[in-house]
Amino acid sequence: MVLNAWRMQRLIRTARASSHWPPEKIRLAQADQLRRLLRHAYDHVPLYRRLYDEAGFRPEMFRSLEDLQRVPRLTKQRLKRAGPEEALAGGTPPSACRLIKTSGSTGAPLHLYLDPSDNAWQRAVAWRILFEHGFRYTDRTLEIRMTPGESFSVQKLGVAPKDWVSILDAPESWARCLARRKHQVVVACASTLHALAEAVETQGLEIRPPRIVVSDSEVLTAATSRWVERALGTVPVDVFGLAEVSNFAWQCEERQGFHISADSHIVEVAAPPGDLGEVVVTALGMWGMPIIRYETGDLAQQVPGPCRCGRTLPLLTQLSGRVTDAVALPDGSRLYWPYFHEILGAHRDLEQWQVVQERAGRARVHLVLRGDQGDLVDRIRGELQAGLPAGFGLDVARCHGIRKEPSGKTRVIVSHCTDAPAAP
Repeated sequence: MVLNAWRMQRLIRTARASSHWPPEKIRLAQADQLRRLLRHAYDHVPLYRRLYDEAGFRPEMFRSLEDLQRVPRLTKQRLKRAGPEEALAGGTPPSACRLIKTSGSTGAPLHLYLDPSDNAWQRAVAWRILFEHGFRYTDRTLEIRMTPGESFSVQKLGVAPKDWVSILDAPESWARCLARRKHQVVVACASTLHALAEAVETQGLEIRPPRIVVSDSEVLTAATSRWVERALGTVPVDVFGLAEVSNFAWQCEERQGFHISADSHIVEVAAPPGDLGEVVVTALGMWGMPIIRYETGDLAQQVPGPCRCGRTLPLLTQLSGRVTDAVALPDGSRLYWPYFHEILGAHRDLEQWQVVQERAGRARVHLVLRGDQGDLVDRIRGELQAGLPAGFGLDVARCHGIRKEPSGKTRVIVSHCTDAPAAP
């Protein structure tokens, strides 16, 4: 236990130091780690040997990051088809791994097997983000999830203590727990934070503002951010990641974009700088079940230039959800969530929203409003319709709540349209 704690602390210290490294030093470190990871994956992981042999790729073909495009990508479908005997490094028994199941919002759930080393690495890269925002080992965290995470013996001794609560419990109980336990840190997905903030206000609770509020797993809209800040007294930090590779991009105090944890991940955007493209991720510290050049299905923009905070890490902007989470337009193009976000986020009496498309040429917008706002629905309908192509039907209606996915997440755009165009 002491050795694991020492390793994790060393990883976190190194990661935080790398936030201010010269960009060229970061790139050289990434290339060195990836060279070793590619050789390991080819020699010990059947999935990668087969993938690379099919493409005619050999690890020695990679010499620097300029050769990155030569490395074949790993698709989600191929990873799903691979059983543990194919995806795990030889000699790693599945029984010794922690099994993680993704939500499967785009199809069948994905099963991940994390050996003790990969599991510790994933925790370290997630904790690094907390430490970037002033986390202390004495801070008590409230985390709201569908399934409670791991608890560790050191937490009983007062080291990073955590209270896990279920999203299946009433939000009022979360709010009372926060008021009673005076947590310094709150972690949940965006829609859960929204429900927590509403419960705090509805009950008129007086709480001590947490120092850190982290929103993950979902799109954090401007409306939810404002509500959380008003009710909890803290501006939430938006974090971007996947169960497959842990969290790898995060907002700093300047909110200019999302810093990439470049010491632990290589993040590519499959588009020219400034354009929207699919995010491809390599987890540099996962050796038991390597994840190399993984097509995430998420969309983002990569932007040049340093951040005002002084960190030298590369930046992502325009996180637009998944390729599949878009409205299909009649001309074959897609309309992503920022269109709706920019219009709907301006209405302070709008609590939540969701767009559902079941067939081409038409979509439904569900609105959760505060109080009696009879004319707001008509105003929103007009504002949204003004930017849509002629002939595209839009039904806008008020509702009492937005249904969550089985994972506990809330998707802002849900497309069941089989006529949607192929991904770019």
